[in-house]
Amino acid sequence: MITSRRTVVGGVTGPGGYRRLATGPAEPHQPRTELAAAPEKTEDARPLLALAQLSDIHVCDSLSPVRAEFLDRWVDPDSPARELIGEIGTYRAQEILTAQVVDAMVRAINAVDVGPVSGRPLDLAIATGDNTDNCQANELRRYLALLHGGPVHPDSGDLTRYEGVSDETEFDERFWHPESAELDLPRDRYGFPAVPGLLDAARAPFEAAGLRLPWLAVHGNHDQLLQGNTPGNPLLARLAVGSRKPIGLPAELSSPQAVGELIGGLARCDPRALSRLVRAHVRTVSPDPGRRIINTAEFVAAHDGPRARPARHGFGADGLPYYRHDHVTADAVITMLVLDTVNPHGNWQGSIDPTQLDWLRDQLSDADRDKRYVVLCGHHPLNDLINGIAGEDAPPRVLRDELAEALAGHPSLVCSLNGHTHATAITPHDDWWELTAPSLIDWPQQGRIVELTRCRGTLTIATTMVDHAGPAPWTGGLDGPETLAGLSRELAANDWQSRHHRLDLHPSAGRPTDRNALLYLTDPWA
Repeated sequence: MITSRRTVVGGVTGPGGYRRLATGPAEPHQPRTELAAAPEKTEDARPLLALAQLSDIHVCDSLSPVRAEFLDRWVDPDSPARELIGEIGTYRAQEILTAQVVDAMVRAINAVDVGPVSGRPLDLAIATGDNTDNCQANELRRYLALLHGGPVHPDSGDLTRYEGVSDETEFDERFWHPESAELDLPRDRYGFPAVPGLLDAARAPFEAAGLRLPWLAVHGNHDQLLQGNTPGNPLLARLAVGSRKPIGLPAELSSPQAVGELIGGLARCDPRALSRLVRAHVRTVSPDPGRRIINTAEFVAAHDGPRARPARHGFGADGLPYYRHDHVTADAVITMLVLDTVNPHGNWQGSIDPTQLDWLRDQLSDADRDKRYVVLCGHHPLNDLINGIAGEDAPPRVLRDELAEALAGHPSLVCSLNGHTHATAITPHDDWWELTAPSLIDWPQQGRIVELTRCRGTLTIATTMVDHAGPAPWTGGLDGPETLAGLSRELAANDWQSRHHRLDLHPSAGRPTDRNALLYLTDPWA
């Protein structure tokens, strides 16, 4: 499961270009010396921290009335609006299996006793945002149950049958219908399999393993905004718990130009764009009060309970979605500074508010004075903090350049951990490293082990990717969450909107130097 021992690669390709998966050779650690040279001798290296990162797990109520799956077809390969829009991400064939993937990743992390480079036992884990997919109360409960362990029932609405875009109630050729006698485009054109019994298997209750490690939580845009983009309002709140599920655009929005304008308006959180969707074609589903839309305060408060390790999973008693967590060892203190980069006014890109910036400056100055090492954590990478949307009476948002200036010149800052882009990346800054993790809903469905060691005036950050416990190739069975997670990863590898001949060169997987790497920087406290 650790990719320095074994990898998951593309296997046999069948009709329609659908590719099975296979196990492949280990991927070695690549040295990266952009910020410092490697130490000449490492026999006296002192491990300071070993943690597991999982990001963008997107625990999804795929049956929710406030999901906009019908928009996603406009970036299919044959869509005339594809070049106008670029990416939407409101539908994935594998989204019915997110709970099983999270459980399989938790089992993989639990199987890692020590860091593969330092040999240090894992200290903690961190989930860097987008823990839910659509900021619903039932998704929040499900995500916490998956990481705490215990019974999980990945279903909503009518618990006796599946009511979503993959059934045959309103057959739509653009969605994958794994049990239908009628062929859809994913099966006919792209080689997706028929899987009888899958819809019931995906909804079946199971016992989640739960992380054995203490874990920290981070707030992401999907944890506060509908589809990660739109603030809740009374209309959407009623729709979420009701019985009317939009499944198609109104006729007047069927041209590529109209769709492009609609998507752009939704991205800007323009109320006029949202009002147009009220006239969408709908189907009837079973209502469920558990689909209630949550706010930031509810998200934070839900992490407070008797099973939380550490207390509130890092969030402070003040209820704020940003906080400091100190990891104290005999050799050093590592301070985790966790930011809230979600813009509550809407849009999927991030920013922070001025009050949080002042807090961050004070924390970094204190860490410099005390000679602590700082690991900055948040959902959005620095380059994606470009969202300046603000309410009329709200102060201006703090964006990328202002935050970069605030981070500069603080020797305590050694690295940052984030996600959001669903792509593996490692970026050097002037004197710190930025590590961006992939998602658990898109290929390659991986987590990451991060280890920090100190040796002869040099710090080494070792990163190692972790595959979840689902089988590769998928066995063809439906027996339990791990097997279903193997199917999910195979479906993600075959997404018809982003297929690539070499899965190891897939943009979401990053380059080899973005995955298993040894990152060197000068030890500020040598």
